[in-house]
Amino acid sequence: MIDFKEEIGKYKPIRSVDEVETAIRDEVVDIMDLLQYISGKTAGGDAVEAVEMP
Repeated sequence: MIDFKEEIGKYKPIRSVDEVETAIRDEVVDIMDLLQYISGKTAGGDAVEAVEMP
């Protein structure tokens, strides 16, 4: 038989749409920053030395 009190205790609310949009946007910005760093370009168009990221 299902123990409803136990099941309700396991419940975790999902993120709201705004929180999900913000999280995805932040991750995309991070990925784009990494790609720009790896490609050796900066916002000004100057090349930078390739170094290993920790």
